[in-house]
Amino acid sequence: MMNNGRILYFSVMDKNLYTSDWINLDGNHVHKSAIVHPNVKMGKGNWIGAFCVIGGNGEMRGVNQDDFKGHVEIGDKNIISEFVSIQRPYEKGRSTKIGDNNIIMRGSHLGHDTKVGNGCEICTGVILGGYSVIEDGVKLKLGVIVRNRVTIGIGAIIGMGSIVTKDVPAGEVWCGSPAKKSEK
Repeated sequence: MMNNGRILYFSVMDKNLYTSDWINLDGNHVHKSAIVHPNVKMGKGNWIGAFCVIGGNGEMRGVNQDDFKGHVEIGDKNIISEFVSIQRPYEKGRSTKIGDNNIIMRGSHLGHDTKVGNGCEICTGVILGGYSVIEDGVKLKLGVIVRNRVTIGIGAIIGMGSIVTKDVPAGEVWCGSPAKKSEK
């Protein structure tokens, strides 16, 4: 936009999205563009970013989408950035669980029946296959893919762009495609 020969720059951020576009949902801050399905149970102090879908159905072959009956449980004080998807399980009584004090960054996907412990860092673009287990203090760096039914042990670190196809023991650093224990 021009004004007397000067270029004026405007951005959407001039509207202060961080105060006007958030809804307080039982002690949680949810961006108004996020979808939080009724099957989601949340603690307090969570931040759910723009365009997230929390509690949507998983993808399972031969399963009718109307038949999904599981739920999502999210603990306290998690930061779930924009465009994150967290799926619910198919079976009634089962849950996808996120513990406390985790950060789940932009564009990550947590498949149905996934379990994430406490104090984890899930960086941008991480994909967790269904039934995967991420124990406490795990760090999954940019673009990590974790195959379904894999467990990553307490305090493990998975390097950027790695593809994890088997269980990772606690405290180890793994990298590569397929990911292997890193030799320091």
